[in-house]
Amino acid sequence: MHALIVNEQGVAVRAEGDVLTVRRGAQRLRQARIKEIDQVILLGRVDITSGAMNLLLRHHVDLVLLTQQGEFRGRLAGRMSRNVTLRVAQYRYATDPALSARIAAPIVEAKIRHQRQLLVRAQRQLSDDALAVAVGNLRLVAERAKRTSGIDELRGVEGHAAAIYFSQFPKLIRNDGFSFRGRNRRPPRDPINALLSFGYAVLGSLIESDIYRCGLDPMLGFLHQPAYGRPSLMLDLLEEFRPLIDGLVLRVVNRRQIGPRDFNTVSGASLAALLQDDSTPELESPVDVARPEPSGSLDNSMDDRSTDPRTSPSAADGGVKPDECSPKYAVLLSDIGRRIFLNEFFRRMRETLFYPPRAANFELRDIIREQVYHVGRVVEGTDDEYSPFVPA
Repeated sequence: MHALIVNEQGVAVRAEGDVLTVRRGAQRLRQARIKEIDQVILLGRVDITSGAMNLLLRHHVDLVLLTQQGEFRGRLAGRMSRNVTLRVAQYRYATDPALSARIAAPIVEAKIRHQRQLLVRAQRQLSDDALAVAVGNLRLVAERAKRTSGIDELRGVEGHAAAIYFSQFPKLIRNDGFSFRGRNRRPPRDPINALLSFGYAVLGSLIESDIYRCGLDPMLGFLHQPAYGRPSLMLDLLEEFRPLIDGLVLRVVNRRQIGPRDFNTVSGASLAALLQDDSTPELESPVDVARPEPSGSLDNSMDDRSTDPRTSPSAADGGVKPDECSPKYAVLLSDIGRRIFLNEFFRRMRETLFYPPRAANFELRDIIREQVYHVGRVVEGTDDEYSPFVPA
């Protein structure tokens, strides 16, 4: 089962029997049998007919609506899972710091170990002293995360690891057309951050769909404690898999599949519309990757989708400072850049990896889904402890 993602602007998704078709006027661009997909993702100005929505609902296929840059706008799904006892158990976990840490600590440890793997691979080629020190420090921080039982302390450990990791991240970029000076977001202000944010947003939409399908509540998290308008559980599980996106970004950049011409800058009224979550900003000029950018904090970028002023991300949350919330420009993927990245993203999701709990090879997309259901079993008490996934 795969996702159907529609990135072409101005097209319409229609139902023709048990087949979804993507059309531009009378021209059929592509099609997918409803039985072969489990999710439809529409980015930007894409229309969908009532017949297509009814077809999706009848077959329990999730519909996710995103802006062109991957920001969440909404979803169409059928009736929520009837497993209310699972959500009651989840509430008990989310409101008990000790229980929350039993899931949150392994997630943080796994994320740090995966980040360390990316640096280790680079160190084999670079033999860089500072990179070697960072690799050693991340190993120590991962061990500390394993022993940490307090949620606040765990967030501090994760933030410390992120600072170490992103301080060395520029050395992993082998394409001289790109540079990276730290993590920034909402909106991103350089091409690498544009790729990271877009990838995290798309992966988050897949994870949240699995959370709904499992019967868990995406708003009740463990590492990210519940807050108004924040999908905390989705953000928890996204932490475990963020390094997959980091590696994918490095792949498409270092292989020169995506270049500086695949980005545009947005400023002025177009940027204001973008910050108001307008899905159709007017892109202006190709990005100048040498352009100096505001210095951003090194953080783990939760990409909190809430726009409610009561939940603006703080520095303690891994968010941005108030004076960083009014940038003069943004850097965004172009239409072609998004198409290339999405093709590589879903190719990555179809790659098979060894999944220890089942002692078998699974597609990465299925492994992510298995981890969501694993959380559900831990919450219910069927599984004793949460075992995160880190690719071998």
